[in-house]
Amino acid sequence: MIRKSSGEAHLEMDLDKLERERGISRYKAVLMAAKEARWLNDQHRIAGTDLGGEKPCTVALKRLFAGKVVEADDEVVA
Repeated sequence: MIRKSSGEAHLEMDLDKLERERGISRYKAVLMAAKEARWLNDQHRIAGTDLGGEKPCTVALKRLFAGKVVEADDEVVA
C-alpha cells in the first residue's frame, strides 16, 4: 500500500485482486503500468497534458487499478 502524506486518500494496490479479477500477473501489471507511465509522460511533455500535479507513475497505477489500462496485442490489425 502506498500512503500519501498530508492526509490525502490512500492508493491501495492489491495485486492479488488484480490477478484474480483480470488475470494479470504481478510481472505483467508492472510492465503495463510502466508503459502507461511512459505514454503519460510523453503526452505531458509533447502536448502539455495536465496530470493534476501527480507523477506519471502514480497516475498510471491508478488507471491500471481502475481498469482503464488494458493489455495490447503485439499484432497490429489494419
